[in-house]
Amino acid sequence: MEILQGGSSALLALLLGSLALGSSACGSVHDARAVFEPGVGAAGARPPAYLNFPPDAYQAPRADDETQPDFPRLLSQTGAFRDVGRLEPTAGLTPYDLRAPLWSDGAYKRRWMSLPELGAIHVEDEAPWQVPEGTVFVKHFEMQLDDNQPDLRRRLETRLLVAARGGTFYGVTYKWNADETDAEIVLNGETERLSILDSEGVEREQAYFYPGPRDCNSCHSASTGYVLGLRTRQLNHDHQYENDFHPVNQLVAWSGWGFLDRNFDDTATLLAPQLASVSDEEESLERRVRSYWDGNCSMCHAGKDGNVPGWDARFQTPLEQQGLDQPPRGASPSLPSRLIDPGNPDDSYIFVRGTTVETPLRMPPIGRNRVDATYVAVLQQWIESLKQ
Repeated sequence: MEILQGGSSALLALLLGSLALGSSACGSVHDARAVFEPGVGAAGARPPAYLNFPPDAYQAPRADDETQPDFPRLLSQTGAFRDVGRLEPTAGLTPYDLRAPLWSDGAYKRRWMSLPELGAIHVEDEAPWQVPEGTVFVKHFEMQLDDNQPDLRRRLETRLLVAARGGTFYGVTYKWNADETDAEIVLNGETERLSILDSEGVEREQAYFYPGPRDCNSCHSASTGYVLGLRTRQLNHDHQYENDFHPVNQLVAWSGWGFLDRNFDDTATLLAPQLASVSDEEESLERRVRSYWDGNCSMCHAGKDGNVPGWDARFQTPLEQQGLDQPPRGASPSLPSRLIDPGNPDDSYIFVRGTTVETPLRMPPIGRNRVDATYVAVLQQWIESLKQ
């Protein structure tokens, strides 16, 4: 294994190389297995393909479909967690996070990935990554119930996205029970009204949607690359792995563990594309806004490559080529006639659609029942800064 250049990455690579050869670190040297032990190169060390899902399944079962009786009906039966109550992932389920995640009505989210034995992910700089069949992505959702107690959260759902045979994907949602001891499969999409206390102690209701099998494909489609966040620019940042004394860049870690078909060291991550967090005040307003668009809008609004003609929200598209000076397609005459009107947020179509929860005006039109106040504030500042 190539020894990576520079600081902690060199140490991590050295230790991971020792681990792959079957030796262990000793003395005062930091043991890489304390960071994460995916068992790369050891047959059977990773979870088997599909976890406990039928390997021949091409879609999740629906309420009107009884042809796949072996599907796990409870989250505890999927094999994703060794302790569901404690939400402790099974060995080999890799945690990760995104630089500019999709807004989910303020939900707190955790993510993991299960890669098949000895499989590798094909990496592209700008295009979606390609995963081997049997890869499973797990995303867990919780909601803060009191704005004054951010750690008081209720478990809502845990979703699994499965890379099936023949390049197909399907998603499965498990809704948590009231005791938060397990979650049951959702066969039809449903909406729940959540009761949440605001910062002044006033109760408000917030709708929350649990997607069914038919709903998953509306976003996780071939045109979006199926796995929305699996991009170089989303994963190119540090992650604090459990029991590690310092954060590690996810591209460097995944490369060192043999997850990727391409090597990343510290220099490569500096040259690779990277998004900015919308809340990172050290980044420019433009980078924060355009990164948010990439993570929240580009799955549909991708210019000639998207399923909605017009605006190109992808970060790699230069600002002047994104089509923001064009009129919105099919907009009502009562709405702004420009996507972005420099200096005038209220006359900018994208801003208006981001500040409402009314259907069908809100954007995105599905899965959002609450305004992302942080994004709206940054978007407003950026539009105002564009005064000519």
